[in-house]
Amino acid sequence: MAKLRFLVVSLVVAATVLVAASTASAAELLTNGGFETGALSPWSCSLGSVVSSPVHSGTHALQGAASTSDNAQCTQTVSVLPNTAYTLSSWVEGSYVYLGVVGGASTWTPGATSYTQLTVPFTTGASQTSVQVFLHGWYGTGRARQRVP
Repeated sequence: MAKLRFLVVSLVVAATVLVAASTASAAELLTNGGFETGALSPWSCSLGSVVSSPVHSGTHALQGAASTSDNAQCTQTVSVLPNTAYTLSSWVEGSYVYLGVVGGASTWTPGATSYTQLTVPFTTGASQTSVQVFLHGWYGTGRARQRVP
């Protein structure tokens, strides 16, 4: 009898940053973007936990375990200003790691063997006052890590 094996994606996010590109001094808009509180809140994750290793910097990171039926997506809703340019960035490691804005811009890497920064610039609409940012791995593609700066 053949053994069944399920590939698991381990998604680690160390720090996620969302800043307004048009302000003189960029301010972090995400709450607990680096998971330094040691908890997930206010992130909402399908399969995730905060770990102390491996991290890109700081002392904590997000780790998700994507399976063949779940990509371990984590999201956070953030207040934004209308008609404003923003930049979302994250440090990632692994195969098929995604970063983006729900219903908007996103980016991904097919394979980062060491931490690599992903960056997503986007501009809000005329009446938009919030965005939902996301991070996730991909179904059954192996180990992946993320740290958003």
